Amino acid sequence: MKIFNTANMGLLKRALDVYNKQHEALAENIANAHNPEFERRKTDFSKELDATGASRLKTTDPRHLGSPVYPEGPFFMDDEKEGGPVDLPQEMGELAINQIRYDFVSRVLNRMYRKLNASITGRTS
Repeated sequence: MKIFNTANMGLLKRALDVYNKQHEALAENIANAHNPEFERRKTDFSKELDATGASRLKTTDPRHLGSPVYPEGPFFMDDEKEGGPVDLPQEMGELAINQIRYDFVSRVLNRMYRKLNASITGRTS
């Protein structure tokens, strides 16, 4: 019986690295928002997680969403575009979303380590 899933742990560690890299890019975009010579850096690194194939969600019902849907319009920038002006409210929103994702993955990884520690030491709390 497999007690500890190391494949999931590796994916979670990789997700933390990706979200950290994304945070740095967003912070750089925000810091240079008023610099007219600065070109926006790409901030969508989610494809790096998809390269493993392990991050794909499994759907059990046709009504489940397969991938996130992002609205388009004058206040939303396409993540695939690099360069151009920085839309400060959009960057701040993406920064908040990225922080929530980082915190979630961090908590899940922390829970896995606590369970492993409890199983090694024999403690239940």
